[in-house]
Amino acid sequence: MRCKILFMFLSNVDIRQALKNGQIGITPFDEKRLGSWTYDVELGNVFRVPVSNSVKFIDPRKDKHDEHFRIVELKEGEEFVLHPHKFVLAHTKEYIKLNEEFVCILEGRSSFARWGIIPHVQAGIGEPGWEGQYTLEVMNMNEVPIILRPGDVLAQLYFSKFITPTDKPYYKKESGKYQGQQGPMGSKLFTEFSKI
Repeated sequence: MRCKILFMFLSNVDIRQALKNGQIGITPFDEKRLGSWTYDVELGNVFRVPVSNSVKFIDPRKDKHDEHFRIVELKEGEEFVLHPHKFVLAHTKEYIKLNEEFVCILEGRSSFARWGIIPHVQAGIGEPGWEGQYTLEVMNMNEVPIILRPGDVLAQLYFSKFITPTDKPYYKKESGKYQGQQGPMGSKLFTEFSKI
């Protein structure tokens, strides 16, 4: 027997209603970015750039992210150059808030993907009860540098609603270490192993 997984996504009408009811939040919200069933999100102005240094390896279970990345904050009108086959952490300009009934999925836009930009390697799910700016794990798969600008619409959000609200929202999880994140948040994987 084959199992089918079905999702019911919100239309633009549903998204507007959920915003009005306070069930989801998008700050800042711009009606022009609302499509028929998606919301376009903009690239923020802060980047976490990997630092090339003399370390032989990184141990994600032990190392703190800040030790291996530097912060670059762009001013109005400045650009960020992402070199070929390089990776950077960025963030959405928008702050998203979900109640216990909603989940949010971030997906890259095809127009940037066709230039070799992967806006997020993983972590595209906003769990029910989560709030914050999305951290984007951006990669340049092209053979030449690509210019990124704050305000570029690299990704879009899809919203889905549960039949029954969860009784385990993200804000109640002991492991909910990315709640309320702003700017590009580094990995906090080490916290899971520091308790062992």
